Amino acid sequence: MYGPPQAPQVPQPPKSPASGGRIALLVLFSLLALLSCGFLAWTPMLRLAIVTRRALDWVLFGLTFLVASGLFTYAGVTGDEEPTTTESFVAVGIMVALVAGSITYYLVTEIRRLDRPGATAPAFLPPGYDPGAAVTVPSPGNPNPYARPVVPPPAVQSPQPPAVPGHRIDQVRAELDELSDLLRHKREDDGRA
Repeated sequence: MYGPPQAPQVPQPPKSPASGGRIALLVLFSLLALLSCGFLAWTPMLRLAIVTRRALDWVLFGLTFLVASGLFTYAGVTGDEEPTTTESFVAVGIMVALVAGSITYYLVTEIRRLDRPGATAPAFLPPGYDPGAAVTVPSPGNPNPYARPVVPPPAVQSPQPPAVPGHRIDQVRAELDELSDLLRHKREDDGRA
């Protein structure tokens, strides 16, 4: 009550409740590519292209879709024939490269995108939250261009009394005076009755 005032607490945006959902999506799309032996390796690439909207991701999705469609068509056309050893090695190599490449690119790109600050907005903001009042701490690699430089204190300083917030003391005095007046009036009223 009489100590120094506390700094106002800035509410932190809540951790996104969808973090478990994001992990589930990463696992789901990775398993789609893996368990389908590469025939659905284009699905994580499609999701990535839709989410990021980058031209590179759309091109990679198209290439992955074409290679997976080619493998599916090749398997359908040569289904009854006995493949040679070379054909088997090439087909399995393409499937492994397709699955490993699409899953790796998908996971790396998606995790980097989610780790960027400001990549996702919180699902909701608490009542009274003012994003302009939030205190941000710059990372060591990116100094805050708006911060004032820190000036070192003078070498010799005289001891100073602890800082007492004047406004708070005045407010407490006024409240105590008001309380005293109320108690005096109560005593006077009790003495008359």
